[in-house]
Amino acid sequence: MKLKIFTACLAALSSMSFAQATMTNGPELDNDPDNRMNRVLSGDDNSFYSYRIKTKGKGTSFFVEKYDKKTLKSLFSKEISLGEEGQTKIEDVEYANGNIFIFRRQYDKKADKMTLFFQTVSSAGVVSNDLKEITTVNADHYEFVDFDIYPNPNLTKFLIKSSHKANKADTYKTDFLLMDAVSLKKLWTKTVNQKLHSGGGISAGSIVTNLIFGGGIASEAEGVGFLGLLIDNKDNIYWGFNGLAKTATEKEKRYRLHIYTLNAGDQKEKDLELTFDDDYLVNDIEFSKTGDNEIVMGGFIKDVIERKGRDLVKCGIFSFKINLTNNTVAAKTFKFFDDKMLVALESNPRRSKYFKYKLDYILPIGSDVYYVGEQYNEQFIKNNNNSMGSIGSNGNWTYEYMDVIIAKLNAKGEFEWIKNSPLRNEMTIGSIAHVFKQYIAVATTKNLYILNDDHPKNIERYAKADFEPKDLKSVRGIHGSNFVCNTVSLRDGSVTERQVLMKNEDYCFAPIQERNPQFIPPSDCEIFVPGKDNEIFIYTEDKGKDRFAKIKFQ
Repeated sequence: MKLKIFTACLAALSSMSFAQATMTNGPELDNDPDNRMNRVLSGDDNSFYSYRIKTKGKGTSFFVEKYDKKTLKSLFSKEISLGEEGQTKIEDVEYANGNIFIFRRQYDKKADKMTLFFQTVSSAGVVSNDLKEITTVNADHYEFVDFDIYPNPNLTKFLIKSSHKANKADTYKTDFLLMDAVSLKKLWTKTVNQKLHSGGGISAGSIVTNLIFGGGIASEAEGVGFLGLLIDNKDNIYWGFNGLAKTATEKEKRYRLHIYTLNAGDQKEKDLELTFDDDYLVNDIEFSKTGDNEIVMGGFIKDVIERKGRDLVKCGIFSFKINLTNNTVAAKTFKFFDDKMLVALESNPRRSKYFKYKLDYILPIGSDVYYVGEQYNEQFIKNNNNSMGSIGSNGNWTYEYMDVIIAKLNAKGEFEWIKNSPLRNEMTIGSIAHVFKQYIAVATTKNLYILNDDHPKNIERYAKADFEPKDLKSVRGIHGSNFVCNTVSLRDGSVTERQVLMKNEDYCFAPIQERNPQFIPPSDCEIFVPGKDNEIFIYTEDKGKDRFAKIKFQ
């Protein structure tokens, strides 16, 4: 079956002079080649920041750097001292109110206590050596504590989620602490009796255990668990949770999706169960606050129906609109992939059971909302080396990323269409499973843009009147690929232009900036910095050399 995606007329458009995006490279940065980029951070109208880690040589060093948006030159590089090696770990690095906040955790095994601190780096490059304690919890094991930090949309406050229990026999509870990024003071603490561990329960403690004893850690736990959280500018908190359905049995686990709301003026959370036409296991969600009294939650759903002969797999996307005034579902919709979409995704009956889906963006444009995510497959490949203490000694996680999925939710609250922008990327990352965002999605009032690395031979295939998706080639190494901007029509989801912004010959766009399993950035960490007037800034590298580039969209 042939899939008609790109016509000869549209192919001719890409060769015309009016490109949808222009890319301007900055100067080569004078950085130590061993200072690996971990993540880029936002900033103000004139500058942005990065967080780097150096692991070669004596010990490990951590750096915060600032860059000018106009010249793309470095303004400063400041090393962050952690004191005695191994006593403290960096939990997260965030930007707010003109400062970089470095959140650090320290475990006292003798006292069975875990403490979270923070320090700051000012916009002028002043590093504060004054560690301020945020919270201390009792735990007789490192992995019984999980911290997460969430900035509010205005970047003026932080919500700190501390999910913990004292010992194996204890039950989990989660503390929410609100901290002002201006006064640097805690405003309040609220507690819920839930285990809200990020990443389906993957904690820093379990990563450390894996590094010592080997074995593959999965990127997500199947079943009950925390799915994601949002704090708004009025200090209200919303989170998603998978709970066992009342119809669940030991033989057949069934789940229900819940959204919990904890308003700034309340001490007790509100629970709202979200139902579909059946019980589906939801592994990933995103939120969007669309009004003072309304929030949207969306994600992908997948159901494998076991039957004799051949299992039936149903995949699709959903959206719930929640009325926050009375805590009810104002609207809900879900749409399953049709046969044409499944062919485009190469999701045949054999392979579809192993594909997973992750929603990355909910982008409002005018009266419509666009949901953007990716399809991937992850597999742990064992090896025969079972030596103790060797990182990755029991095998490696391999990933096959296949396509960006885009869905349009119209003003009526209905999914008008679901389309795909082809992406083929295969990689092996080591002993700890981790889903990396392989693309950038940018929305303007005119178009939606998907940027990713692509195999150079695929450009020729797209230009044909029709092509078989299975004929597309995968990127297995960044060098030699193309960095491509795909322009997506807001009207019908078709890709109207594929523009090669850069050939990855020397400097390359690398979606994965830090592979060291001890320092892997969060999976929702962005790989670009937004600017004003439809601009973004990306990082490119070449064997230790690096520079930033500006991309401007029509």
